Amino acid sequence: VNATDTTELFVFLLSFLQTMLAYLSKKIAIPNGAKLSCISWSTTEGWLACGGENGLLKVLLVANSQNVEDGSNLSMNQTLVGHEGNVLIVEWNEKYKKLTTSDQHGLIIVWMLHKGMWFEEMINNRNKSVVRDLKWAKDGRKICIVYEDGAVIVGSVDGKRMWGRDLGLKPALVEWSPDGQTIIFCSVRGECHVYDEIGNHLSNISMLISDQSCQSSITGIDWHQSANHARSKLALGYENGSIQVMSDIGDRKPDLFQTGMSVSKIRWNVSGSILAVAGARANSAGRFISLVQFYNPHGHLLRTLRVPGNGINSIAWEGSSMRMALAVDSFIYFADIQPEYQWACIDDVIVYAFAMPRKDEICVTFWNSKSNERFAKNVRGLIGICAFGDYCALISEASMKNTFALIICDAKGTALIGKYMEEKPEFNVMTASQLITATDSCVYLWHYCSNEPNNAVTLQICRENRCTQKTVKVGIDPGTKVPESDSSRFTLRDSICSLAASENMLLVGMQSGAVRRYSLRSLRHEATYILESRACVSCDNTISHFLDMSVEQAFLQNIYLNCNDTKFSVIDIDGLMTVLDLNSASFHLSDPLHNQQLVTVNRRKDCRGMHWSRDMPDLYVTMEKKRMYLFRNGDPEEPVLSSGHVYDFSDLEIKAILLEEIMQTPQTPRKEHVVHFETKALRDTRSMILHNISFQDSWRFVQKNGHQRLWQLLAHGALQKLDLAIAKQSFANFADIYGVYFARKLEMICDEIQQRAEVSAFFQHFDNAEELFASMNRVDLSLAMRIKMGDWFHVGKIIRVGADDDWIRDFMFNNMGEYFFERQKWDRAASYFTQSKNVEKLVVCSYLQEEYDELEKIIHAAAGNHELLANIGSMFCSVGMCSQAVLAFRSTSDMNPGIEACVLLKRWGSAFSLVTQHNRQQITVVLQRYIGHILHAEMKLCAINLYRETNDHENVVHLLSQLAMQSVTVKHSPMYMKKIYVLRALEVSMHAMDSEPACCAVN
Repeated sequence: VNATDTTELFVFLLSFLQTMLAYLSKKIAIPNGAKLSCISWSTTEGWLACGGENGLLKVLLVANSQNVEDGSNLSMNQTLVGHEGNVLIVEWNEKYKKLTTSDQHGLIIVWMLHKGMWFEEMINNRNKSVVRDLKWAKDGRKICIVYEDGAVIVGSVDGKRMWGRDLGLKPALVEWSPDGQTIIFCSVRGECHVYDEIGNHLSNISMLISDQSCQSSITGIDWHQSANHARSKLALGYENGSIQVMSDIGDRKPDLFQTGMSVSKIRWNVSGSILAVAGARANSAGRFISLVQFYNPHGHLLRTLRVPGNGINSIAWEGSSMRMALAVDSFIYFADIQPEYQWACIDDVIVYAFAMPRKDEICVTFWNSKSNERFAKNVRGLIGICAFGDYCALISEASMKNTFALIICDAKGTALIGKYMEEKPEFNVMTASQLITATDSCVYLWHYCSNEPNNAVTLQICRENRCTQKTVKVGIDPGTKVPESDSSRFTLRDSICSLAASENMLLVGMQSGAVRRYSLRSLRHEATYILESRACVSCDNTISHFLDMSVEQAFLQNIYLNCNDTKFSVIDIDGLMTVLDLNSASFHLSDPLHNQQLVTVNRRKDCRGMHWSRDMPDLYVTMEKKRMYLFRNGDPEEPVLSSGHVYDFSDLEIKAILLEEIMQTPQTPRKEHVVHFETKALRDTRSMILHNISFQDSWRFVQKNGHQRLWQLLAHGALQKLDLAIAKQSFANFADIYGVYFARKLEMICDEIQQRAEVSAFFQHFDNAEELFASMNRVDLSLAMRIKMGDWFHVGKIIRVGADDDWIRDFMFNNMGEYFFERQKWDRAASYFTQSKNVEKLVVCSYLQEEYDELEKIIHAAAGNHELLANIGSMFCSVGMCSQAVLAFRSTSDMNPGIEACVLLKRWGSAFSLVTQHNRQQITVVLQRYIGHILHAEMKLCAINLYRETNDHENVVHLLSQLAMQSVTVKHSPMYMKKIYVLRALEVSMHAMDSEPACCAVN
């Protein structure tokens, strides 16, 4: 996949983005403390231009964001000289690789690149007014400049003036349509006027917002159009926090939402899937805090990024949409943007989703990170992925309108069971026996252990309002009386925003910040936890004044439960992680709506995820920016530099997957994309053993940091040093009964060399163990070890050296033959079965290789083995070799299978011969089957002859009657018909003569 396709893949990954991560990763200081006023990032070439006070203008080339340690290294830093006043505008012409800048005196300079350096190409100074805004058309051929006095100039890329006029208003911003046919001029009063490309007024844009918003000035406009999106996206931002997103200038039903802050800049990312809104909001203490909020095109808040400083003057996206540059005071801040990918894990199978360019379906890949096997499954309208144990659930849109599918799959992507629902499942989680999904108001539970899922059990969330802040209304008015039958459809003053579950407990995170606890056994609401007010964490790790949340913001984004349900953690939309102790609150089961306060155990900022240990309730790992921190009882260890996503944490070992690297080439993941980390206790224990620290000191260390993995490591280290007492006790401490037995077995061996050999075999160092056994001249022990592990080829080497027992040779050759037989290498298996005299397996190999001559030879050699001969006869019969099958069956005591083989193969002569010689009782049965065969072939005269030979006159008469009727139809000669009737009369007469003696006997 080339670089262009990789960027396109990432753009499509963002197209079905539901949540994302954003954090500040680097800042660059501007020399002399000059304050920045504008910034722009070339999406195609990577140049970053920034302008500020006293003519400051710089062009930087920022290193690729894949550099983990420093995502903002500069490979180019050029200062451009030409402006004397404050530079207010910088704008790139992507098509023609030009940079256009303007300062406070109205001076406009167009810069061009020559031999790696930027030089002035054109200068324009109107000397009458200040430039308020300028924009290049999307094709780079035209530029529109608006001045503070209302003048507008449209020029070409080569510097020619196309047209100019006075609009008669005070313009603030200008924007080109994606096709370059329309221009929008925004005034300082919040009006938007639409003109065509030659300056004719077309219309005004309707602002479907409140009168108060209309009085606010427009601070941002951005019109995005992508070839992969059917609808364009025109975003308008108002200073008072209102955002209006339209599909085009005539859209009468735009998406409207309120950011809750004073907006300064808005900007779409390259794919048009994320709208970044920069601004500031005052907290309860009156202090303004700078923020960047990220929204999807429908106004759903994805993330909030807090930025230090006195205000954000400008923002710009990188071309890959993975980074953003912020101009704040005299610094450039870089924010890393990471989509929260759709992924889950089934043991060592990683399930991840990605969108392919130019395809409507999402590709879900099941990748076994150990065997490197991959299974792909295309899903239309994927909503989410969750997994537990051996199964995962794919939640997607169904083919029917307004219907959603929940499909449970195994580790290879095979669909096992499914369920459909009419409400969109926004949040999903799995346990060992239940699939739990939630809308904004209801939680649904399905048991998936049986063949068919049971009917959904509905938990109604927020039946009563306990929130102090009013949020988005859903449904009818809260005061309206709701019928009991419709009790599951009523207005909520709070809505669901996250889920977490164990086998016994369900935690439901609410948009207000409350967490509701339910019992999964009784489905009873047990408690409601009110978290402490979230503090605004500043960038110098100090806690400042509390921040009032906007009513539109989702507070809790993720909830995580530990392994024994004693603690849980939450990560809010700002990336602030809080760990809380469930044992710190007393339960009031008689009053399930009783609000309870929990004790905060730990709090971390800029978290992109966390993972609890599966075997230690106080051990967890957090992923903060591009580092991992391990916490034990709230105390962090040294961070590990990694941008991986943890999918398993057990036995003091962390397994993480590098999803960002995988998504560069999602069709071909590599084993290097899975990384392992060890905890400090595990590393220290291993170091103490390797550096020959006394086992008494190691024992005390392990006892202090008690964990089964440490006891196992100590036991293995003691075995290697032959300290059997420590080894035996260590095995007992983590309940390894076989290890205890092995240590006792070693105690009963007097020879130290043999002890070391047994220890080497225990650690699967078999070659070393064999060398030690050889040094003792104990070939028998080497042979027993290789036989026990099933290494028959090494057994063959040992036998050639010193063992002469025939039964061992036969046993070895037979197992070698079984080895190749299982791998369908019949020729090599046959050679070993011949040496081991395993005739039964040799017969099967010869049959599978179609070596029928060898099978026929075995018939003579296997005289007396009736069961084997019967199998050989069946094999010959299955391939139509009747004579060889009869030969095999003749060698047995029972000829009935031989007769059946002749009948089956329609060898009637051989069948009559065998019946006559061996079993005359079956002649009637064989005759009837033979006659049925020839009658089916319309050979009635042959059947008549057979019936006459057996004196069956009745059937002869019956067949002659049928033949006479056919002769009339066919119109045979009269002589032929006479012969038939005469023969029929003779047979009737003979039948009458045979019947008279029988009648006399009866009388």
